[in-house]
Amino acid sequence: MRNIPNFCSNCGVEFKDLNQRFCQECGFELTSVSTSEGIVEQKAPILTGLFDISRKYYILKEKYWDWGSGDILDENNQIIGRMHRIIFSIRKRVELQEIDGTIAATIHAKLISARGAQDLKTPEGVLIARIKKKILSFFRPVFYLEAPDGTQWFRAQGKFMGFSFKVYDVTTGNIVAEIEKADKWRDIFLGGMFDFKDTYALKILDNKTDRRILLGFVLSIDNVLHDR
Repeated sequence: MRNIPNFCSNCGVEFKDLNQRFCQECGFELTSVSTSEGIVEQKAPILTGLFDISRKYYILKEKYWDWGSGDILDENNQIIGRMHRIIFSIRKRVELQEIDGTIAATIHAKLISARGAQDLKTPEGVLIARIKKKILSFFRPVFYLEAPDGTQWFRAQGKFMGFSFKVYDVTTGNIVAEIEKADKWRDIFLGGMFDFKDTYALKILDNKTDRRILLGFVLSIDNVLHDR
């Protein structure tokens, strides 16, 4: 079979893997891509590491003595990645790292924003998505995740005065993930080894949504609401 060049319809970058679900440069969802021979439908990829699409739970355990850094674990208490906050950063930069220290994505505050906007980027600095807090949503905070072109992809709806959110696909209205204090799902996590104090869990209900985006939601909410 002849190799057909493919191009992301959002940023135009070329790639060759027809099984890609998201563009490696901008994070755009590749339900289909433009090629020299027409439109090619995409299949979901098999990923490995921190953003493996088979993962259903992420446990984010922030260490206050590390100034916001901490481990990312699975439901079996196995470390699958790390959060590393750059301490001397006016933009509240946090790196999502693989277990070998490789930077997988970054998130940080937009310098000038009335809505506490947070930018989720690739390690090379390409914008994947932007998360914004809805203005005047104090007691039941709402966050929106937008594509680089400003199109709204997801909405995170918070409960009253708590770190508890449901993440909705704005197109379908379906719940794709939940963010909760880890002790709410205590019976799910195996081994009984977790210290649940100030530990939060991301429960994923959709097996197609980019894990970078959902982890970006958690860190954005933490940046805006809890790390002032």
